[in-house]
Amino acid sequence: MVMGLDPDAMERVKTKSPPTDETDFALRVSYVILNSGMRWTVAKDIWNRMRPSLMATGEVGTTFGHPGKAKSIDLVMSNRLEFFEGFRLAWKDGPKKVIDFCGDLPHIGEITKYHLAKNLGVDVAKPDVWLERVASQSGETVQELCGRLSKQSGDSVSTVDYVIWKTCQQGWWRAGAFPADKLAPD
Repeated sequence: MVMGLDPDAMERVKTKSPPTDETDFALRVSYVILNSGMRWTVAKDIWNRMRPSLMATGEVGTTFGHPGKAKSIDLVMSNRLEFFEGFRLAWKDGPKKVIDFCGDLPHIGEITKYHLAKNLGVDVAKPDVWLERVASQSGETVQELCGRLSKQSGDSVSTVDYVIWKTCQQGWWRAGAFPADKLAPD
């Protein structure tokens, strides 16, 4: 059901790899900054207008009206080589270091750092409001729930995160309607 909604998104979640260069890195960071706190459908439309400007000039320009986010995106784009080098050093030290590094970037908060880490290739769940609600039903943290379901299903943690998020986003999950079965076999 979830895959039928956006098969391309499911494939992107499954094949997420680290950025190949500083521009790839900066574009991924810019997208997450843009997307934070807004519906992904709205962010996608803005991104389709903003990305060409970022590629051509390295700046948001007049494509987006949120001054704080625009300033942060411009900062990431103008310092992309330095930030990318910091990312590469963190990558060598493992997922926790990448998540911590993400939290130090402009306009990236305590929840959003997990979204960014996922987009940069770390197999982690984003503990947003939807996943927190589902995890609370099983008495687990988001990372515990997604890790357990990943192990049981053979899918990545990021894929499990996406399926749960999309299920909630579509209104298919209601508290208590699909209790997480902690007794399921490993």
